[in-house]
Amino acid sequence: MDVSTACFPREASLNELLRDPIIGLMMASDGVHSDDIRKLYRKMERKVETRRSRDLEAMERCFIR
Repeated sequence: MDVSTACFPREASLNELLRDPIIGLMMASDGVHSDDIRKLYRKMERKVETRRSRDLEAMERCFIR
């Protein structure tokens, strides 16, 4: 653990994970490329944003009249 995260731990970013040598070896053995992972991540990010927007709209309809 480096000094910057010793007191305030955080989750690794996608880029940090994709640069990890062990993850790189696993992806290579599975025939997966970092671009595939990034594309999947962006797709899931859009789905989450869409769901949040719908949830917010539903809450507004229920509570804000």
